[in-house]
Amino acid sequence: MMSSNGSMGTIRQKRVLVLIFVIVALFVLSFPYPWNQGAGNPGGQGPEPEGAGPPSSTESELWSGGTIPDENGYFGWAYVYYKTGRSYIPLEDAGPTKIQPLDFFIGDSPETCVFARVEVSDNVGAPLWEARTRNVTLIVYNGLNAGVKDVRVEIREEKKGLEWDGLTDENGEFTAEVPPGFYTATVYTTDLPLKLGFATDYPSLNYPIILRAELKHWSETSADVNIHVDHYINKNLQGVKISRGFQWKDSMLLGETDGEGNFSMKVAVQSGLSHIVAVKETDNIMPPVGSVVVTVDGEYALANRWPPGYCYLIIPFWLSGLRDLITIFSFSVASLSVYVLSRRLYSTDIAFFATLIFMVSGLGMMLLFSRGMADYASMAFSTAGITLLMESIIEGGNQREKALRIALGFLGGLSFGFAVTMRYSMATVLLGPLIYLLIKFLRAFRENSKRRALMKRAVPVIAFAVGLSIVAFLLISYNTALFGGPLNSGYQMDHRLELVDGNLTVETPEKTMLEQYFHPSLEALDNILNRILPQLFLLLPVLFIFPLGLVLDWRRSRAWMLFFWAFPTMFFYMQLKWVGQIPFEDMRYFLPVLPPAAILSAYAIEHIHKQNREKEFFTHILFALLTVLGFAMAYCGIYWQIHRHELGPMFIPPLSLFFVALFLYIMIYALFVSEMIKRKFHIKEGESV
Repeated sequence: MMSSNGSMGTIRQKRVLVLIFVIVALFVLSFPYPWNQGAGNPGGQGPEPEGAGPPSSTESELWSGGTIPDENGYFGWAYVYYKTGRSYIPLEDAGPTKIQPLDFFIGDSPETCVFARVEVSDNVGAPLWEARTRNVTLIVYNGLNAGVKDVRVEIREEKKGLEWDGLTDENGEFTAEVPPGFYTATVYTTDLPLKLGFATDYPSLNYPIILRAELKHWSETSADVNIHVDHYINKNLQGVKISRGFQWKDSMLLGETDGEGNFSMKVAVQSGLSHIVAVKETDNIMPPVGSVVVTVDGEYALANRWPPGYCYLIIPFWLSGLRDLITIFSFSVASLSVYVLSRRLYSTDIAFFATLIFMVSGLGMMLLFSRGMADYASMAFSTAGITLLMESIIEGGNQREKALRIALGFLGGLSFGFAVTMRYSMATVLLGPLIYLLIKFLRAFRENSKRRALMKRAVPVIAFAVGLSIVAFLLISYNTALFGGPLNSGYQMDHRLELVDGNLTVETPEKTMLEQYFHPSLEALDNILNRILPQLFLLLPVLFIFPLGLVLDWRRSRAWMLFFWAFPTMFFYMQLKWVGQIPFEDMRYFLPVLPPAAILSAYAIEHIHKQNREKEFFTHILFALLTVLGFAMAYCGIYWQIHRHELGPMFIPPLSLFFVALFLYIMIYALFVSEMIKRKFHIKEGESV
């Protein structure tokens, strides 16, 4: 079973791989995955969508689920993209439909008309999205926009019993300092009181709309009153429905505001109190966790902090009812890519070993469980992109095969670009293929006989670059429109949404992106030794085995391609002192290392197997240990995710697994060193050292 003896051996190997694939998929799917249980997201409460997408009864809810908090962000933005067709949420469209009443009084002359409005100050530069004690000014004015003096006013908060009252000053103003809350302001005219509602508290960024009425034209029979509508943050709201009547659901629709946020209405002279209701309809979308505040066309909006690719990948699986298969699909893409790539670079036997090692990885299986995270898909599509690139640069073939390779190169570029749209750091993976191609170019350039072949192989590489450029252009356009520059991203934004005491609030990161994502230090080294390596020791065994494959194959450009494929990821995340503080979960950052490390590890194991065919049971033991360790650690990781709140941030796997891993490493290194010694001194079997 462990070697390929012609086509029958290859068929047996493929059957084994298919069987392992099914076992891994069933293992992961056997764990309960919490769909739409909120998971700390106030927008994710409610019944679970069924069928082909969320029905109308649940359209106010986000697609949500998962155990890692970030999953709600990915599912939430998938719903936003699907529901709105936009890549951002204008602040006035966040939250439920906004309803705001307004009273005003029309007398027998402009002087006897009474209007009122509320203005909330920013208290010396405090951001408007902060819920805090603020100065509130109630302004009473007549049809000439002149303040009305000595009008009795009152501001009341019923639940807490807060109340402020007094008379307006010569400017028609009354000011009070009020804590966060929901208030009713009352203006006592000589006839009927005018009431206005306002808020200084904005749960989950549900900012109100603000109305202001002004007399624009007066005649003997009618008054032209202009209604202006602003959002608390953004100004001049278009498309706000204006109705007249005290029961707004049954009131008469008058029209909608124009592009400047204005609506003009005629009111009969001496009509007395008018009650207007403004309704800003929304898609009832609560902002997903992890969003950031951006400006689009000068207006504030919410955008996805993470690149958008994975959110778009989620949508067809959700709508087709196959949401549990999101990561299983990525698993199939990655497994097939690892097999094809390792077969192309090495041999069918190594392809079998590499794919087997890849599929039983504890880290890989743990992340297969997290349907709402982009890590597995980004790894899968980047691996597919590199595989298609390597397949496209094969020499020889007829014109049809050459055209196919150009197509493969183009598809490889699209696939790799798609991976970058899921996780920006995947761009560093391209360093490996670039070094490989550079080495090939330099070697071919030295030999005139190979230069023509080099030019032919360059065409698929150009096709790869074209495919990559198409996706890069779309991503650059996205980043420029939302974040202000082609190389900017949501990670650089000054304000992001955080969940605080169950409420979404806007927070400012304490560190810049450079400080957060690049700070090698002694503390980072201590973190590597105490947190990162102990977890990777169990979750990613290939990381500790693949150096043997590099030693064996160090003269070949393929080995260095695999090394530089993995190295940037290892360097980048190991120098971050915060990686690993959340156990299991943070190891997802090292997933891109799995494919190249699995291939080089397979090369080392296959070498040991080939040199010790008479002791084939050693190879069986190695794979048995890798499989046991993989499934056991996947179980620990998934179990921790499901029970993260009860278990807390502690990495405490069974002690026995450390002994299994230690025995595995000692065994493989001992076999490797033994073989190297035999090679060095040409010791034949049966001789003594």
